[in-house]
Amino acid sequence: MRLRSFVLIIVAVSLSSCGRVSLSSHVKDSLEELDGYVASRPVYDARKKGRLDALRKQLGASRDPVRRMDICRELADEYFAYSFDSTLFYIKECLDMAEASGDKDRYDDASISLGHLYAKSGHFMEAHQRLYDMIDGTKLPAHLKSKYIYTLYDFSRDLSGNSGMVEQLSIPDRSVYRNELYSLLPSDSPTRMHVMLDALMQDGRLNSADSLGRILIGHTDPNSHEYAIYAYEMSVIAEQQGRQEERMDWLVKSAECDIINSVKDYASLTVIAQILLPTDLDRSFKYLRIAQEDALAYNAKLRPWQISQFFMEIENAYSERQNQDRRNLKGASLLLAVLTLILSLLAVSLISRSKKLSRTRAQLEESNTKIAMNNITLNDLNSRLLKADKVKEDLIIGFLHRLSVQIAGQKAEDSRLRNLLKQGRSAELLRELDLSTRAEKNLKEYYRIFDATFLGLYPDFVEQFNELLKEDARFHPKEGQLNTELRVFALIRLGIDDSRDIASILHYSLSTIYNYKVSVKNSCTGDRDTFEERVKMIGK
Repeated sequence: MRLRSFVLIIVAVSLSSCGRVSLSSHVKDSLEELDGYVASRPVYDARKKGRLDALRKQLGASRDPVRRMDICRELADEYFAYSFDSTLFYIKECLDMAEASGDKDRYDDASISLGHLYAKSGHFMEAHQRLYDMIDGTKLPAHLKSKYIYTLYDFSRDLSGNSGMVEQLSIPDRSVYRNELYSLLPSDSPTRMHVMLDALMQDGRLNSADSLGRILIGHTDPNSHEYAIYAYEMSVIAEQQGRQEERMDWLVKSAECDIINSVKDYASLTVIAQILLPTDLDRSFKYLRIAQEDALAYNAKLRPWQISQFFMEIENAYSERQNQDRRNLKGASLLLAVLTLILSLLAVSLISRSKKLSRTRAQLEESNTKIAMNNITLNDLNSRLLKADKVKEDLIIGFLHRLSVQIAGQKAEDSRLRNLLKQGRSAELLRELDLSTRAEKNLKEYYRIFDATFLGLYPDFVEQFNELLKEDARFHPKEGQLNTELRVFALIRLGIDDSRDIASILHYSLSTIYNYKVSVKNSCTGDRDTFEERVKMIGK
């Protein structure tokens, strides 16, 4: 009997899924919320296109040169983080119209914006030529001076973060422009506070940076593009302070704002994808694919290349998961060998018992007496013995066949996914992963095998178990199946009475197992404290 119990335990372990690193419930909730925003991207994009269409209609209907320049300026601002090509077109329209009208201020304003666009999109040589060679900062009026110096500051900051990827350019460090901005910008200016925030972060004064960032973000519309920028800065501070869960919170908020504003040139969603790579490969791939699509749609110079580097990590992660699956398969093969050995021992045990019963039959035939136990005749005993031998043979053969089919199915599925990855069919691979229900199917098959195996060994278990319960509390599962409560006490019948072991084998929570035990015991007949011991006596 102990050998049978051990076989069932081994079956349960062999079908259990390998544990993966899990995310906290708070992070999972944040990611599910982000998934909702991701699913709504077409709605926000449609709203963005509606605003752009309205502005273009105004431009087409206007004949006033000044009004047309203002509309082109507004269109360039709307397109700035949405489409590089369209932004470039409308800024150049502003330049042409300002030059034709002789409006020096508007021309310089558009020229600064063009340099800023080049810098933010990774066209650093063009940005340098425009900002340093084609604009004389000493001749700018006061209202353009601060914009020009901030653009040089932002250019220097972006260039320092990408110096290893682009042509070498020599421009002053951003600290030079930062000090000049302090004298040009009002003390309560959000731009000035953002510059100060960068200075604190650069100096490693993270607590002060965190405090200033919270003040800045507290005075910013949570649905604005600026909020997305500040939230990203807060995520960097949280990362440097070792607050990883808070870092993810800020990144999610930043990504949600980017989606709301239909921003196509961003970093937050890409960083989230990179963080999730070791723990949630499928979601990481989905986010990275979206980021790559948006970067290509924006047509920036560096962003698609930067994002594509992560796809190599995705491919390596998929390869590692396939290697892990192969290791699991080897483990399953080893386990199958162990099970085969155990089942062989069980068969030897059954043969030994059969021989003993054969000797008993011979003795009974000689004495021509009836079997005293339960008034069973010799023919009845022979029939039951043959039936028991047949049941156990069927269980052994059936188990080996089902385990073999499961292993072959997993190998075929892994091979198909690996071929999709090698062929570069990433979209089809993602759909396969999204639609995958292998874990659920394995769990259902596990329960089916558990029920069939246990009832094969104890066909009268449900009937005898119900006799221990009050009439209105008895269970009536489908033929050949057990429900959750019956599986719990089936394991107890096998000698596994520790709730943690039961929860692990059945893939339920510990509290669920405890509640089922209490509920059933409250409905038993007789002393509830001896109920489990009476269950263990079923079939003996």
